[in-house]
Amino acid sequence: MFNPNLFLRLFVIVLLGSSLSVETGWAASNTPEQDLAKLQQVYRGLHSLRFDFTQVTRTQMRTRKGAGTAVFLRTGNNGKEGIMRWNYTDPDPQVILNDGKNLTIYTPKDHQLLVTSAEQLNNDITYSFFSGKNNLDDDFIPQKPDSRYAFNIAGATLHTLRLIPRKPHPQIQAVRIWFDNHYLIRHLVLEDPFASVTELNFSNIETNTIDSKDSKAVQAILHLNLPPDTEILHQ
Repeated sequence: MFNPNLFLRLFVIVLLGSSLSVETGWAASNTPEQDLAKLQQVYRGLHSLRFDFTQVTRTQMRTRKGAGTAVFLRTGNNGKEGIMRWNYTDPDPQVILNDGKNLTIYTPKDHQLLVTSAEQLNNDITYSFFSGKNNLDDDFIPQKPDSRYAFNIAGATLHTLRLIPRKPHPQIQAVRIWFDNHYLIRHLVLEDPFASVTELNFSNIETNTIDSKDSKAVQAILHLNLPPDTEILHQ
């Protein structure tokens, strides 16, 4: 089952996971600060993003796994607004949709739709990256990573960076990022203040393949296809 608190943290991943051009390529001499600046350059140029993901969250009590697909589309107001949709297929189907105004969580097996204002989310440090209003280096201290986590992909050269919030954050204690030579995020490890760790892998990534002016494409992202017996709860 999806944890709504985790949803807030996942925005960090999505907004950094795109590559634009060869001029953003990785250089061996880059400092953590330079890598962070280039990651910001990449996500601020992002128009749309699709990807498959797998997720593992480990706490002191248990391990939870998940998988699915996601889509992000930057829309109006000079690209400072957007839509984000997560389609969980495992362990249970679930849709999390943020249209910029409302955060909606649809759980088919419970026949339930939860709707809450996105205003609080929009003020969250992680979601602010989505709108491009904040600079990453205003909120995070970039560091060279420690040796606690390892990740690799056959045939790919990966680089890594650790981000520490400049101020205490309720969902994030540290973020470890693995990216390729074009600053395409391939893996993340998120640590929270309660000693839980979430690892995410990304595959089948498509960037800038959706036109925000294509009304059919936009409606397809927003459409939930709710059965008549769905209970709608507002918070």
